[in-house]
Amino acid sequence: MSELKITQEKVTAAFSEANDCPKAISILTALFGKQKPDYTDYHNIKTYEDACEAIGVKPIVRLLVEDEDGHKEEVADIAHLAYIKLCTIARALNNDPDFPRFTKDEYRYTPWFYLYNQKEIDEMDEEDRNRLVLWGGSAYYGAYCGLAFASSNHDWSYSSASIGSRLAVKSSEIAIYFGEQFKELWKDFLIGKK
Repeated sequence: MSELKITQEKVTAAFSEANDCPKAISILTALFGKQKPDYTDYHNIKTYEDACEAIGVKPIVRLLVEDEDGHKEEVADIAHLAYIKLCTIARALNNDPDFPRFTKDEYRYTPWFYLYNQKEIDEMDEEDRNRLVLWGGSAYYGAYCGLAFASSNHDWSYSSASIGSRLAVKSSEIAIYFGEQFKELWKDFLIGKK
């Protein structure tokens, strides 16, 4: 029997051609295993688990801290867990283990979230209102409610980011995707409430 060499590119093309044929997909899966998405295309990173698979790490299910006596306690703060997950997702979306490099000529982008007051929400049409992640609370001068060090001054509708974050991505397109695809995780990080 002669040896047959097939490249990953050809296997991926075969899976693409078999897209609407369950029998063909079943045969290809039996031969080559389950087809993994091409994670170099950031659109294929749809979940935290996808991001973990893309960069080859195991997903974090819970976060434990250990004190000096060796007692372990689970961290209940969802903001900490969300931050760790967002860091993993940012690494995967960038598809570059060395990004960001923090050089003079490097641009970095991050999702930007608008904060609305109740009057502004009431004046929105139904479609715009459904795109929001709502929460209750108050904001006053110096109340932190943005990305890492963004603060809301005077009201929810005005915010500024002055210090930046390691949750940066390479382009504005990826930043928009990062914010929209993972908005619930961002809410957990920024607001820290369930």
